[in-house]
Amino acid sequence: MNFSRYLILTRKEFVQLVRDPLSVATGILLPIVLLVICGFGMSTDVRNIRMAIVVPESSQTASAIAARFQSNGFFDAVIVRSTEEGKELIRTHQVDACLFLPRKLPRRVTQADVQILVAVNASNPSPGFLKQSYIQSALIAALNQINQQSGGGNVGTQGGVEIQSRQWFNDANRSVYTIIPGIIVIILTIIGSLLTSMVMAREYEQGNMESLFVTPMNSTEIILAKMTNNFCLGIIGLVIALAMARFLFGVPMRGNVFILLFGSSLYLIMSLAIGILISSISKNQFIAISLASILSFLPSYLLSGFLFEIKSMPTFLQYITLIVPARYYVDFLQTSLLVGDVWQNILKNCGILIFMTVVLLFLARLSCPKRL
Repeated sequence: MNFSRYLILTRKEFVQLVRDPLSVATGILLPIVLLVICGFGMSTDVRNIRMAIVVPESSQTASAIAARFQSNGFFDAVIVRSTEEGKELIRTHQVDACLFLPRKLPRRVTQADVQILVAVNASNPSPGFLKQSYIQSALIAALNQINQQSGGGNVGTQGGVEIQSRQWFNDANRSVYTIIPGIIVIILTIIGSLLTSMVMAREYEQGNMESLFVTPMNSTEIILAKMTNNFCLGIIGLVIALAMARFLFGVPMRGNVFILLFGSSLYLIMSLAIGILISSISKNQFIAISLASILSFLPSYLLSGFLFEIKSMPTFLQYITLIVPARYYVDFLQTSLLVGDVWQNILKNCGILIFMTVVLLFLARLSCPKRL
């Protein structure tokens, strides 16, 4: 081994590495991003539970129970007066759970004859079960405090209080109802961003883009042509996934199938635009797939809300999820499959996806001029 030749080659590789800032950024930023996201975001703890407390009649007992939840750091509680209002808040995903207090609550507590309903949005079963347990524990603690102040015993020892729990939109508490929508999101992300970025970067590496640039085709036509095949592939994968979800795993489809396909097509087009944008910037397969993983796949997997509860993440990560498109698609998909056509949810999520799609397509067009 010639040590001088080794040093010369090492210096050459170092210069080449420094001249490729994307490679340096990948090596430095990838571990930072993974550690920050996984260290702070991957948590099974449940915090900031958005809940509604239905108080049909004002009383000191009801106020004490509501105050218990409002002063607890695990809950973000609001008070409503009607049962229908509480149901609508759950249906539109404005709250995660609802506590329905009965009428004549003080007399029922005195007579030890209390029936209280706790309804939880179980479109995500694991957090739904934890939320239910937290609410029941806080409710029992509040009733115990009220009884002790009035000279009574603990609820847990004397009985007389029946807490009924309901897992809305997923009565069987099946985790597959959450896993399948998340898998669909991952499938469209892989086909849209990862596959597209790799295919486009390979075209640059093999010199095929030079051949396209000397043709009369403009940049817009080249981008659309590249996106069309992968879009069709993504739609085929989506249809297969939905068919398997419905007939193999028994996942309900309570929303309109055409609205479901429309929202899914929006997310797929946006993912394709991300892939085109990444490949136009990197022009290298390894760099392209690394950037697609960091900017698209990992956020879709970890920060979309399908795997980990967004409200349980640190505040700065919750703000980061606002720019993660998969967050809005997961919410749209879970609502369409498990709840139905909630137009407030559909318009909000589809509107945000349309805006992101237009911006990304514009950036992809700017980053892919008809020149090398």
